[in-house]
Amino acid sequence: MEIRAEAVNNAAHSGTKNSQPKEVFELQKKIGLWRGVSIIAGIMVGSGIFLSPVGVLAGTNGSVGMSLVLWVVCGLFSGLAALCYAELGTTVVESGGDFAYFNAAYGGPVAFAYSSAYLFVIYSTGSAAKAVALGTYIATPFYNGECAPPTTAVKFAGAAAILVVTFVNYFSVRNAARVQVVFTIAKFVGLAAIIIGGITRLADGNPVANSNFVNAFDPKALAGLTATQIGLAFYQGLFSYDGWANLNRVTEEVNDVGKTLPRCIMIAITGVTAFYVLVNIAYFSVLTPENILSSKAVAVTFGYRVFGSFGWIMPLAVCLSIFGSLNGSCLTGGRITFAAARRGHLPQIFSMIHVEHITPGPSLLIHNLLVLIMLIPGDFDTLLNSMSFATWIFYGLGAVGVLVLRKTRPDLPRPYKVPVVIPVIVAIFTVYLTIAPLIENPDISYLYGGIFILCSPIFYFLFVYKKLRLPGMDHFTIFLQKFLDVSPTDWEDKLAINASDKSE
Repeated sequence: MEIRAEAVNNAAHSGTKNSQPKEVFELQKKIGLWRGVSIIAGIMVGSGIFLSPVGVLAGTNGSVGMSLVLWVVCGLFSGLAALCYAELGTTVVESGGDFAYFNAAYGGPVAFAYSSAYLFVIYSTGSAAKAVALGTYIATPFYNGECAPPTTAVKFAGAAAILVVTFVNYFSVRNAARVQVVFTIAKFVGLAAIIIGGITRLADGNPVANSNFVNAFDPKALAGLTATQIGLAFYQGLFSYDGWANLNRVTEEVNDVGKTLPRCIMIAITGVTAFYVLVNIAYFSVLTPENILSSKAVAVTFGYRVFGSFGWIMPLAVCLSIFGSLNGSCLTGGRITFAAARRGHLPQIFSMIHVEHITPGPSLLIHNLLVLIMLIPGDFDTLLNSMSFATWIFYGLGAVGVLVLRKTRPDLPRPYKVPVVIPVIVAIFTVYLTIAPLIENPDISYLYGGIFILCSPIFYFLFVYKKLRLPGMDHFTIFLQKFLDVSPTDWEDKLAINASDKSE
């Protein structure tokens, strides 16, 4: 192939010493148990737990008890969904996560719908929401944690963080994983500080805490709740837990994936759920529901109430947490575009990796370029709703995919099998999560995600099935190869050896 020849030429001129690139030029296995746990927990614990308590509380009409119940239910449901993905990840061991599973279970059109929605909606809006949250926490302390910071300052800080994580992940998977471990430790230290501060106030008999917990299930607040309203609150809570499927996207880089992946998922989700519930109890031990609902950055407000002049520690801890989540999302997110391009669902340049750094550089760059674009018009709630609507449509398809693959591919090895009732529960609940917000609060942000999903069959027919190529695309691809110093992997050779693996 002309493009591969150009790539090998580039590798030689770059000083690559390997005389047999076909045997080694592939993503490397560098992720073990604790790095895997840190990736999952590090992505899950980002901006959500520091911003979403406001949305969850608002969605439960200010009911303290119902909001705590919702946080527990969100954790349990995320755990059930993650069990489905533990089976998928140990059955279809291929980078790209959902894309690989949809391709195996449903075929090319559904896989293409996911990869395009992920690139243009799920990853871009989700990471932009985190970047907005990071910028908010950087700027809010300068306004005493009470007033909204300028939008320009918020987005500038978020954009700077996106550029930093892109740089780290572009040049080294190992260093990106090390950064993830460090920031995961830092964010759990910050959560522990909130928990200790709140429990101390609770033990001292703080009147705010007594009032909140005595009237936790206020009948007046519960009387006006609707099922569709709770669905919107679930979006806020589940956003805080989102990230449990991210290790599935780098399974080709995980050591002993059959054992490591399920262990990482369950350790991370159990720990995160416990921390989230305790953090919310801490918030209610210090702040009234009115305080929380009026706060732009609830953890900052909490920090100044509990730690006084040392309250600046809290926004610092939150910023470290969100940065770690952005880093983890960048580490895993680019693999979906990379995997889709390998299957011919996206331009070939995105299927290439750097000849020296062995990272999917082009896919990382396009992902984070789109994040920067999404930062320009977006606010946190709009970005979150766009991401959540599209995400849960595909999580439901993933749960059903477990049952489909058991029926159509019973020959595949399954080191881990989830009880059959669990994917059924997850699929039913995702239908509710998709429909309820549309009934309660129809919004253009949901339409944005829906448009990409509905239009994807047209683009699949033209560019994948009919293999339509834009004029000059091959020359542009070769130019980018030389400029970025990237090359195709030897993944196609592995497919040729494994006759049971389907291509589309």
